[in-house]
Amino acid sequence: MAAQLKEIVDRLNAEPFQMELSLVVFDEKDPLELMEVLNQVLIYLDPKHTVDLREEKPDAMYSRISDFLHVLGYKCSYDMEFTQGLQTGDKATVHPILYWLLNNLEPLKRRSYLAKFCMNLEVPEEFLREEKVYEVYHSYKELQSQFKATHSHLERERQGRMNPAELQREVAQLDSEREQLQQKIQQLKSKTEKDEQFQILLKVTSMLRKEQEEEARLGEKLAEQRYQLEQTEQLYVEKSAKLRELREAQQADGEGSAEAMLKMQRSEVEKGREALNRVKRESEAKFSRLREIDAALSDPPVTADDIANLEDEIGSMQSEIQQLEATVNEHNQDSRLSVYKQQASLVAKRKDIVLKEQKELEAARDELGKELSAKEREYEQMKGHKHMNRDEFKHYAASLRDKSAKFKKLKAELSELRHEVAVLARTEDMLRAKDPTPQGLRETEMALEKASVEKSQVDKMKGKTLEEISSIVSKINTQLKEKKNKLAPQIKALRSVRQNFQQVEVKYLERKGAYESAKSAVDSELTKLAGDVKFLEDEVQTSEREYHELNMQINAADTRLARARREASCMRQEDRYSADFQTLSDEYKSQIEKLDAQCKDLRQEQKTVKETHEDKLKQKKAFVALEKLMQLKLKVSMQEAHSTQYGGMGMGMGMGVGARTMLDASTAGVERLVFEE
Repeated sequence: MAAQLKEIVDRLNAEPFQMELSLVVFDEKDPLELMEVLNQVLIYLDPKHTVDLREEKPDAMYSRISDFLHVLGYKCSYDMEFTQGLQTGDKATVHPILYWLLNNLEPLKRRSYLAKFCMNLEVPEEFLREEKVYEVYHSYKELQSQFKATHSHLERERQGRMNPAELQREVAQLDSEREQLQQKIQQLKSKTEKDEQFQILLKVTSMLRKEQEEEARLGEKLAEQRYQLEQTEQLYVEKSAKLRELREAQQADGEGSAEAMLKMQRSEVEKGREALNRVKRESEAKFSRLREIDAALSDPPVTADDIANLEDEIGSMQSEIQQLEATVNEHNQDSRLSVYKQQASLVAKRKDIVLKEQKELEAARDELGKELSAKEREYEQMKGHKHMNRDEFKHYAASLRDKSAKFKKLKAELSELRHEVAVLARTEDMLRAKDPTPQGLRETEMALEKASVEKSQVDKMKGKTLEEISSIVSKINTQLKEKKNKLAPQIKALRSVRQNFQQVEVKYLERKGAYESAKSAVDSELTKLAGDVKFLEDEVQTSEREYHELNMQINAADTRLARARREASCMRQEDRYSADFQTLSDEYKSQIEKLDAQCKDLRQEQKTVKETHEDKLKQKKAFVALEKLMQLKLKVSMQEAHSTQYGGMGMGMGMGVGARTMLDASTAGVERLVFEE
């Protein structure tokens, strides 16, 4: 529970909520505040939950939240206890809802978005009989299917396409790399324009690159062909073995060869089935292990408090088991059960003896394995590697023969080289006698001396290497003989130990097979019982849900029936619906009459407005034109006053007459304004 609260607080403090809560503050919240936190999470998933919880009724709140949780797929009983806990803001009910919502926030947000368009609208059958309703419902279903197809296509496109920002960054990086390469190419061209040998070198390098690509392609082709050859050889070996078996069966059975072939085919089919079953069992075991690991990883982290609680539960369970065993022993003091108890004790003792023998045999097997590994390590320390069997020793002797043949061949080459050196020395002496100072003699002499020195060093190294190889071979042979004589008794003891080990291993495998068969039978029975229990639990949950739904329908029907009964009593004048009306139908009739009167008044007002609309519009245009005329006259009068104030001071008559002419022109333009109707 503490881990669950910590997870809820961490999620609420993170994006997009950022409530800055602590465990203490969250745990001390009253029911209304806790429901407000839950409502904020629901608002993030669907904005339609933006309501004031103080003004909302508890029944409406429960119906809103429970319907939304049902759409999201929250699994619970939705019984009366859940209803009361959600209406009262109980922590035991609200905390699991918050934990589930916050751990699956983004998938639930997507689900709430899709639920608006994908939830089926249930229409009663009697309404669908009308043609218009059926057409609307049919178009609704078509639009829903179109939305599903469009949304699935959009999701595939989003998953298949890359992010445009990443593509832009990659394009920019490639452009920069292209510019750098172009700059390098230009620099290389500018450096190599004057070099005549560069074109030859470029041609040679391009040919080399092509040859390298061809070599790589041929290497890949060779590897592929080798793989195909191995496959073909393996297939050939399998088919040849099958053919040999068929021929042997035909020769052995004569006329009954068809039956023998049928038996062989059946045996192969059985082998294939066994292999298939084995692979299926292994895959099921691995899948089950993977599911267990996924479940363990999906569980919240275990804290020290959880471990302490589990240890306390284990202790309490053990004490209860002891108490139950004591009560069982007290009740089972019947003398008739003593025979069966003795038999059970004998069987238990035999079982303990067999288990003890099995443990002893396993310990003996481990000791023999350790002794075998110790002997092998001792042999490795003495010889340098593990002991060789007959085939390995033959291979080793053949390698020694190859080395001795190489030694003889290298020795013959050395003698030939020495003879050639003597011939070259004789040739050099003859050339010196003919021409003591030829051109380039000193350089040639120095090169020859250097080559002779290097050759002598190489010859010495070859001689030493060959002598070392021969001495090593002789030493190895002597050591082999000595160590073979020393290890003969140990090898005999090792063979006896191996025989004992094989016997022990056979017994161990038999008992292991019996144990695995018993375990598989018990596991199959457990899985069957678990399936039955799950089926019964699902049936119980379904029955409870149906019970609660029927109970709610009965309550609604009772309320409607009570309303109908009261209406009937009011109509019989046994009761009165209110102070103003005798029955509910009277109240509805009066409200309908009021609404009809309002509709008539509104229609009359609408008619009056339509009739006087054009006249009033013309009147408005006339008033607007009059306002413009008054503004122009005001402007003209202000200009006239301004001209009379400043026009006569220090100016001639001609100037005054010109100003008056301008005033008359503007005034004449204003007096020609015409009202259009």
